[in-house]
Amino acid sequence: MNLRFQPLTTEVDALIRFLTSESWNYHGNPNPSSAEIREAFKQGYYTGEDVKTFWIVADAGRKVGLVRIFDLQDPTPLFDIRITRPYRGMGIGEKAVKWLTRHVFTHYPEAIRIEGHTRKDNYAMRKVFFKCGYVREACHRKAWPSSDGTLHDLVGYAITREDWEENKVTPVDWGEVPF
Repeated sequence: MNLRFQPLTTEVDALIRFLTSESWNYHGNPNPSSAEIREAFKQGYYTGEDVKTFWIVADAGRKVGLVRIFDLQDPTPLFDIRITRPYRGMGIGEKAVKWLTRHVFTHYPEAIRIEGHTRKDNYAMRKVFFKCGYVREACHRKAWPSSDGTLHDLVGYAITREDWEENKVTPVDWGEVPF
C-alpha cells in the first residue's frame, strides 16, 4: 500500500470526524469531544511554529491515520500517531514512523533525537518503535492515566540523528552500578 502524508491545514471538521469516529484507547483522551478538538485546533495544538500534523492518506485518497509532530523547536521533538482500526496491522504505523523520522531529521537540522511514548501494554506500537530503529530508554511506572482512572506504565523510545544517519541502533548504556 502506497501512502502520502498530507499536511493538516484548516480542515478542522475533517479532523473532528476522524478523531470522533472511534475510540483511541492508547491515548490520554480516548474519546475527545468535537468541542475539545475544535478548541485544541484553535489553540494551535495541531498546527503552528512548534507543531505539524499530517494526514496519512492511502492509495484511494482515504485518510487512514494522523501523525502529529510537536516540540519542533526543541532538539528533541515528540510525536503522536493514530491509525484507524480497519487499517491497523498492515504496516502503516511502521511506514509512518519511518516517514516522520526522515521528515524531522531532513527538515529540522537542530533536532538531535526524536522521542515517542506509549503504554507498556501497547505491543503493536512498541513493535513499530523497534522495527524503526527506536531504542527503549525508559519505563515510567503508573504514569499514564486512562479514562477509567487506571494508571498504566509508560514506555519511552527514541532515535538519535546519528543512529538514523548511520542506519544503526545504539543500545542504552545503563552503566555498571545498581543505582
